[in-house]
Amino acid sequence: MTTKETTNFPKINFVAPLAAALSLVSVFLYWWGLTTTGFVSDSFQWSLWSGPSRLYVSSANSAQSLTAYSPLIGVLVIGSMVLLLIGTIPRASRMLIVSSVLAVLAPILYAFLVNYAVSSACSGVSNCISGPFGTQTLAAGPFTTTVTWGFQPGFYLEIVGAVLSIVAVAFQRTFLPTKTART
Repeated sequence: MTTKETTNFPKINFVAPLAAALSLVSVFLYWWGLTTTGFVSDSFQWSLWSGPSRLYVSSANSAQSLTAYSPLIGVLVIGSMVLLLIGTIPRASRMLIVSSVLAVLAPILYAFLVNYAVSSACSGVSNCISGPFGTQTLAAGPFTTTVTWGFQPGFYLEIVGAVLSIVAVAFQRTFLPTKTART
């Protein structure tokens, strides 16, 4: 006489903690920066918690807006991360949707913030960076300097975390449906 013995593994949403971990790491990495090579070589990178003192020669105000509002993006990312972790609790699975919205909204708002700061910094100035990412070569006689600017690994890691948070919602709805109360 043989009996089949089955083991019931706990059904958890493993995608949500992975997305939360990526979001957590992203807030400690750089999100935007400038790199110059050539005659003058230097690199400036900024996280969500520290911004530039200036973006261009006369751009203190635009740099202040980037410095002032970047931490708000960081708070959105941390809020998304916390809601992702809370959403792994079966009764709080609806929080996954809210966290996904915040996770997607954070990099979009940051891209708009950087675009605003760069546009404000370069209003009317020639040989200025344009847009949130790009490359420009400046030549003065035999001296050439190339400036490259754009988003950094923290920004892209948050995008991956946002995509994974959407996958976590789909995983929750597909593989871990919550039981509804019957009356």
